Amino acid sequence: MKKHLFDLQLFADDNNGQSNQQIEPKNDDNGQQNNEPNEGNKPQPKYTDEDLDRIIQEKKAKWDKQAKEAEEEAKKLAKMNAQQKAEHERDKLQKQLDELLNEKARADMAKEARKMCAEANISVSDELLSSIITPDADTTKEAVESFIDIYKADVEKAVKEALKGNSYKRGSSNGGITKEDIMKVSDPIERQKLIREHMDLFK
Repeated sequence: MKKHLFDLQLFADDNNGQSNQQIEPKNDDNGQQNNEPNEGNKPQPKYTDEDLDRIIQEKKAKWDKQAKEAEEEAKKLAKMNAQQKAEHERDKLQKQLDELLNEKARADMAKEARKMCAEANISVSDELLSSIITPDADTTKEAVESFIDIYKADVEKAVKEALKGNSYKRGSSNGGITKEDIMKVSDPIERQKLIREHMDLFK
């Protein structure tokens, strides 16, 4: 009986030993499980080196794009300014061309007007001729024809007065107006009217 009891005690001790050995790994496992949350609570880096490199590259690409857009805008503005300058130069050249064409037209009209006066045996100064002509051919022709008619009428009147013994006094009927005053009149129609009325000032 004692022998069997001893054996049972050994068996019991062995079971207890096994139980203790089984519990120890659990304790180790629990220890490891308890350590994992502690490691998880440690502050982790927010960005890795790869993340930082990626962010820098994205920022750089954005800055490069903005710089390129600003450069293109500046070129566009510069082009617009250059275009405005070109338009200004074009308008300036067009104005100069118009003035040259106007001068040429007046020169041609003056030549034709002088020819008409010469055919009527009338000698006129350049100053008087320039006050009669216009760039338009029809208007110039009418003005010259009117001038010739008035000139002839005044000459005929002067001759008649001279024959009567009344010398034709130059400036007697000018009303105090001078040739310079007449030439300063900007309206060509009014200027021609004054010339006709004071033809004696232009002889």
